[in-house]
Amino acid sequence: MGSRRKALLGAAVAVPLVLTGAGTAYATHYSDRALPGSAVGGTSVAGQTREQVAASVRERAEALTVTVHNGSATRTAHLRDLGYAVDVDATVEALFAANHRWSSYATSLVSARDVDAVVATDDAALGAAVDALVEEAGESGKDATIALAKDKKSFVVTPAVAGRTVDPASLQDVVAAAARDLEPATATVAFTTGSPDVSTAAAQEFADAANALVRTPLVLSDGEEEHAAAARTKAGWVRLPAAGATPGTPALDAAKVRAWVDSVAKTAKRDARTGLRYLDTAGTVRKVATEKRDGRTVKNAEQLTAAAVAALGSRTKYTGTFTYTTAKATWEDRRIAPGAENLAYPAGVGEKWIDVNLSRHTMTAYVGADVVYGPVAMVNGSAEKPTVTGTFAVYYKNPLMTMRGSNADGTNYETPNVPWSSFFHRGFALHGAPWRSSFGYSASHGCVNLPVPVAKWVYDFATIGTTVTSHY
Repeated sequence: MGSRRKALLGAAVAVPLVLTGAGTAYATHYSDRALPGSAVGGTSVAGQTREQVAASVRERAEALTVTVHNGSATRTAHLRDLGYAVDVDATVEALFAANHRWSSYATSLVSARDVDAVVATDDAALGAAVDALVEEAGESGKDATIALAKDKKSFVVTPAVAGRTVDPASLQDVVAAAARDLEPATATVAFTTGSPDVSTAAAQEFADAANALVRTPLVLSDGEEEHAAAARTKAGWVRLPAAGATPGTPALDAAKVRAWVDSVAKTAKRDARTGLRYLDTAGTVRKVATEKRDGRTVKNAEQLTAAAVAALGSRTKYTGTFTYTTAKATWEDRRIAPGAENLAYPAGVGEKWIDVNLSRHTMTAYVGADVVYGPVAMVNGSAEKPTVTGTFAVYYKNPLMTMRGSNADGTNYETPNVPWSSFFHRGFALHGAPWRSSFGYSASHGCVNLPVPVAKWVYDFATIGTTVTSHY
């Protein structure tokens, strides 16, 4: 090979080496700066750092407004007021993406590169802006609504009213372009036929399904009687969709269903009741005054609630039965006082009690089998207002009071200054009757009328809880 040829080859090799060194320096200088010819939204940012570009874009975005003409109304709005925003960080990244390619360094010297701002939308804010413009222009429609009927037992629908909505090309497209270009713009709002968010058909479908749910029978049994959920109760369990939301399928508020189950369970709950029986001296049961009764507490309310919700949700009739945790009851045994076996009340030894004999119109006080006062003539209830019969206990006492009640003909009476009242059942009492001059017959409103001194003796004798037996 000749020396010239060698020289040419050397020159050819030397030139790229020189260019490579210059290119490296060039790339290093622009590694964190916008390349020559770079612009964002038509404004040059060549040579600026990321922070400088971000500050420039942010400043322009914050100052950017759109003039909106809506019929006779005109306003100037910021991007955010219309549901739009410039994503500054994403815009900077889009601009500096070219810095990662060697070819970009070469072409930036001879060509320009204009990057659009990256735009983000807030659907809620945009929707609110559109709704405001529609309302301002009088173009609003109405969604169909679902509500409880007046009887609270079913659901009714108020139909949708057709309206119009903003044509996206007249507003959204204009605002989006302004945001991309970072340039102010003017939008003249136009309207197009709109559909309600909640159609009459969708609302009616929900209401029909909810009404079918309300008609679905739901019964809980406590083992003795059945408790059915009323239509009004079940209607109150249905969750109505939020305003403007797609109705979908009716769902139940499980917490409300559980509250109803718990309320029924509460009525089924029983405290253990101790039985009371009287034994003679030989230990033989002569009388059962009170039957013992086991206590019970519902233990499957949660499972019944879940099953009820599932059944109603599938429109399937449901009958559930309570199961219980049981508390065993016991007996209280009392020894009958000798001689009291055949009395109206088999009193225990030393037990105070009062005998009201309605056939003989007498009152007698006992301790065990022994008479301690009486028999005393009294006035008991008339045929129209008879004295209650049964075995009771004194529960309230009042030394002087006004009594009120109803006569046999339905009119009311009021008797002031009634002395020494000992109530043994609801409004029935033994009390003094100073207005009477004789006793030993039926004529009262149901109370046992006594001479005042006798009533005072009974008042002192019969403490709260003293047994009163009324019989024929």
